[in-house]
This record gives sequence, structure tokens and C-alpha cells, in this order.
Amino acid sequence: MRLSRTNKLLVIIVSSFAAAVLLVQISIIKRLPTENSDSSSEIYNMPLTGSHNGWAEEQRSKTMEKKCSAAVDKLVDSGINFLAIDFDQTMIDVHTGGRWKGTALELTEHMRPVFLHLVPAATNRNIRIAICTFSGQTKHIRDVMEYVFPNIADLIVIRGNDKTWEYHGNGFKRGKQEHMASAAEELLAEQALGVTDVTKATTLLIDDDPKNIRMSLKDRTRAIWFNPKEPNELLDNILLLK
Repeated sequence: MRLSRTNKLLVIIVSSFAAAVLLVQISIIKRLPTENSDSSSEIYNMPLTGSHNGWAEEQRSKTMEKKCSAAVDKLVDSGINFLAIDFDQTMIDVHTGGRWKGTALELTEHMRPVFLHLVPAATNRNIRIAICTFSGQTKHIRDVMEYVFPNIADLIVIRGNDKTWEYHGNGFKRGKQEHMASAAEELLAEQALGVTDVTKATTLLIDDDPKNIRMSLKDRTRAIWFNPKEPNELLDNILLLK
């Protein structure tokens, strides 16, 4: 049957419309996998949380424990039985200036991980710890020790500028020297602390202030400068002790 000219035109129009609809459908279908693919990619590229973060944190903790164990071995081999550790910018990552406005619990959030591992490891090897600071907020510092080291806080001596102690010995009194000397006297006086002999030769100061380090070395007491920007370098420096 022959189509009239009008019918032919109608067929062409209908065919063109159908083709256009088909192209639109194909275009939509092509975009769908791309959108799904992007969505899937976003899921896989999201930061891993939960159990993965817990695993990573556990691995970091184990690595730190191993390094601290090696550092403590070196301390023992070097004859160190007394660690005098500065507080502001050393044991914690802020400088309170002796004017901390928050709670002691809030201050615990600033404890450096290296000391959270090193202090218990050293204590377990009968190396005694003293916090030697120019801060007068020793009550806050004591509370921080109770929070972070509940099992050994009683063994940690604190010497700060709180006017609760005096050093009457003949030793060098500049820098942190009198703080360390007074702390050593308490350690020797308290038999329960298990220390029978503390001398300059068995003492190590860890401090971020170069002046205190220089004074300690001048007084023939070993000392390690603590770099606040690279806190874990402390363990490497301990391994270099002679």
C-alpha cells in the first residue's frame, strides 16, 4: 500500500520523536552507573573510623611501649635511678605559666603520650620520678598525676614554686638544681619509695628550657633538652646517653 505524502510526513515525525525519547533514555542509563560509581567511590574514600582507628591506635601504643622499654633499659645501664621532669611544655603540650584556669581533668588532655608510657615503664624498673617546675600550681599537678598514673602517683615527688619547701643544702641553686636536690632528699627520706641512693651521677633532668639544661650540665648533672616540636625524639636522645 502506498502512503500518501501526508502519512509519510507523519511517520517521519513519529519516528523522530521515538528516536529522541530513546536517546534521552540511553543518556539517563549512561549517567546512572557514573553516579553510582561516584557514590561508591566516596564510600571507599571516606576516612576509616571505628575499629580501624582503634587498631591503628593500638599499634602506635605498642610501638611506643617498645621504644620506651628500650629507653628505660638504657637508663638503667647508664646508672640513672632518678628522672626529674619539667611539667609545662615538657610533660604537657602547653605552657600554663602557673595560671591554668581549667580543671586538672581538662589538663590531663594535654599529657604527651611519650610520658604516659615512659613514666610507668621507668617506675617499674625502680627509677623514681619527680616533677620539677617553676609553676606554683602544684595541687593541679598532683591531681593530674592522680588521674593519669593512679597506681604510681604516690611515688612521684613534686617540686614547684609553691613556697611549701626549702632546700638548705650546699648544692647549686640555679635553674632546676634546688628543685631536684629537694626532691632527692624526700626520696631518700621516704623508705617506702624504695630509693637508697640518689646522686648527681644517677640523676637525669628532662626539660624544654635550654637554660635549665645548661645549669644542670654545669653542675655535673646529666640532662636532655626536650624538643616540644618533636616530643618522641626524647627516646632517641636517651639511647645516646653515655
